[in-house]
Amino acid sequence: MHIESEQILPPYEMRGAPEIAKRALALFAVIGLALGAPKEETVTWLRDESLWGELSPEELKFVSAVEPTERQRVNASWRSEALLMLLWALGVVKELPSLAEQCDAGNFQEVLPPFADVAVNEFISTAQRRSDDELFDMADSLLNSHWEARDARIHNKPMPSNRDIGIIQERHHAINWVIGYDGLPRDEVTTDT
Repeated sequence: MHIESEQILPPYEMRGAPEIAKRALALFAVIGLALGAPKEETVTWLRDESLWGELSPEELKFVSAVEPTERQRVNASWRSEALLMLLWALGVVKELPSLAEQCDAGNFQEVLPPFADVAVNEFISTAQRRSDDELFDMADSLLNSHWEARDARIHNKPMPSNRDIGIIQERHHAINWVIGYDGLPRDEVTTDT
């Protein structure tokens, strides 16, 4: 299935650059917590930078948990692939690793506040989004790759060597959120194949 921008009808609504940028920053904090960032400092940063409200309900449960479960930590760390896709959508990341190669979450510190030499408000206000066509093309490509990986799993076929279903799932979820797939909130966005 190829997604053409003309085919997208309400309630589909492409997310704007500022919304994607805020989402990326909130997700960066969640991933940081999963990887061992100090909780009190991270929560304070989210609140001080008016990003607390950008957390999804599931992320809020994780961030607010006194003792997050191992499953919550693993799920939050996997969101690094979604963050990579958001940064690609903003043009911050030019090239994506293959669909079989996990991103290096340490690289996010080079481009995102509070570590990079850019303030939160500047990161948001100067954010620019890739064209609708580029975003729809990426959504189409990830849909097809996800279908190939799911088909292999369902039919007990070997997984294509250039595919990791976990990586694809996270990136597909993120791009579907960006393009407003089904008009659903972040935690409810589907990755239909």
